[in-house]
Parts: sequence; structure tokens; C-alpha cells
Amino acid sequence: MGKNNLNATFEEIKKHGYYTKLGKIITVHTLDGKALRGKLTCIGMYEIFLVVKDKEENKQEITIFKNAIKYIN
Repeated sequence: MGKNNLNATFEEIKKHGYYTKLGKIITVHTLDGKALRGKLTCIGMYEIFLVVKDKEENKQEITIFKNAIKYIN
């Protein structure tokens, strides 16, 4: 009983929030007013990972802690 309830809960969580944006281009707005645009590649418990392009158009993966995020779109 408990295991099925946990799986159902996780499946419900995946339908909302960051999980709906996984693999897509998003803009992350931080609490200090910065906006970072990139592809959401991974979601951790406390952080998300974005692949962004630098000034020379090279791709880099960056880590953004969830407590620094104001909103995403």
C-alpha cells in the first residue's frame, strides 16, 4: 500500500513545476534580478541545471540553486 502511494505521489509531482519544462528552453529569473536563458537538462533536490551559451556561443552547463529562483517561464 505505502509503495503504491509513494509512486503515485511522485507521478503527480512530475506533472507540475520544473518537470514540465525538462528538456525545453526556459528563462530563470533569480531573486537578485538576473535572467538566465537556457535548456533545462537536470533537476536535483536543491538545484536545477541549465545549458547556456556564453558570449562566444560555446555551451556551458550551470547550476542554479532552487532557493535563488524567483520564477521560471
